[in-house]
Amino acid sequence: MASAPLRTLRVAGALGVAGSMALVAACSSGSSGAETSATPAAEGVLSGICPSTVVIQADWEPESEHGGIYELLGDDYTVDVDNKSVTGSLVSGGEPTGVNVEIRIGGSSVGYQPVQSLLYQDPDILMGYGRVSETIPSLEETPVVSVFSTLEKSPYAIYWDPATYPDAETIADLKADDVKIFMGSEATVWQDFLVGTGVIDASQIDPSDAPKPATFVAAGGAVAEAGFASAEPYLYEVETPEWGKPVKLQLIHDTGFPEYFQSMIVRADDVTAQSECLSALVPILQQAEVDYITDPTATNELMVGLVDEYATGWIYTLDNANWSIEEQKELGLVGNGADGALGSYDEERVQTLIDLVGEYTDYDTSSLTPADLVTNEFIDPSIALP
Repeated sequence: MASAPLRTLRVAGALGVAGSMALVAACSSGSSGAETSATPAAEGVLSGICPSTVVIQADWEPESEHGGIYELLGDDYTVDVDNKSVTGSLVSGGEPTGVNVEIRIGGSSVGYQPVQSLLYQDPDILMGYGRVSETIPSLEETPVVSVFSTLEKSPYAIYWDPATYPDAETIADLKADDVKIFMGSEATVWQDFLVGTGVIDASQIDPSDAPKPATFVAAGGAVAEAGFASAEPYLYEVETPEWGKPVKLQLIHDTGFPEYFQSMIVRADDVTAQSECLSALVPILQQAEVDYITDPTATNELMVGLVDEYATGWIYTLDNANWSIEEQKELGLVGNGADGALGSYDEERVQTLIDLVGEYTDYDTSSLTPADLVTNEFIDPSIALP
């Protein structure tokens, strides 16, 4: 259950309406946030316990939802345009950790394959982004465990035109007018959840991969769309002159589907085999996330530059990147876990996801426990957003 269709069409749609429009949020550079680190790692702390190059597989192109991993890059990074990756010293608190980090992008460059699958195709990849509920159906073939939640809430949302539907405050309010919702062709558990719980009717769903923002603009706001709360509002209001006004949205999270979105996943066996590395590395990831959220400026500039160099057709602006991180903070997409630590997992919330997958898919989750899917073993409870 990859997120490719929603995101690809954001690119295609924008190009269809205005070729210069930008789309989603930016990612980060490792050099700036390093100076703000409250708990800098000792120099060389990862040397000898982690791979000489820590390979991280992103699930999409550079964007601000990925800011923490790009915050790891030292100033000595090099870009491999052909392979769509960037490599440099892995730094923390301004100090080299003794290993390098290589960040590979997802999306079209990997055929829109999920990270869970890529982990088992290439043993060089240590970790990458996954979504807890969406890893469940593939656990038998590609078992993974989530070790660090980079986002506290999923940015997935449904949005609509508040002028066309002034009485709609929630997604459920769109049902009275039988509003068509463009979901894309990707089947997701939360779509089935929305139908199963009566939030929307199945007849409202349009599964076609309609281009964004062209479809919304052409309909004059008569339709709703699924997308990213950390991207589309800025795209539509600021970067789409044909629309140029706000949209209203509700997070899927707030309908009762508490996904752990963009969790850092590893192969299940590596929880043990790479435990020494993960014990040292995950707190560095936590701190990098704090550093990025605290000061994203240079990291966003790096990521926008990478987007330009990769030249895949993904369009991204610095203004969008800067807006996105502020919106993520405003909506609580980034934030500390229930126990106060950045990136930790709440077992009751994970159990809810297990139960929902079991109820709204054909996958039998009755034997699964939260421990099969997530672990807080490597989380440093002292690292948190202020």
